[in-house]
Amino acid sequence: MKYEVVKGCRIKGQTCRPGDVVDIDQVTAKDLLGIGRITPHDESKTENRAVGLETSNEKPKKRGRTKKAAPEPEVEAKPEVEAEPEVEAE
Repeated sequence: MKYEVVKGCRIKGQTCRPGDVVDIDQVTAKDLLGIGRITPHDESKTENRAVGLETSNEKPKKRGRTKKAAPEPEVEAKPEVEAEPEVEAE
């Protein structure tokens, strides 16, 4: 069975780095799985995650700043009608 190396180690005299896929026997695999050096390798279909490249299926999403709303025009206030001054009685 195939396993993926999680932490760098030596397996049967060969140096293995993280990410390497190795095919080893059950006894060795059981020991290395127990100490967390390898995990079972899944050979599922890989997905193309590239965005915006020539080989990708999607275009990149543009993330920009939102536009500010245009300021509303100021309405000129009508001048207030002044009250007639009070006449003092003499």
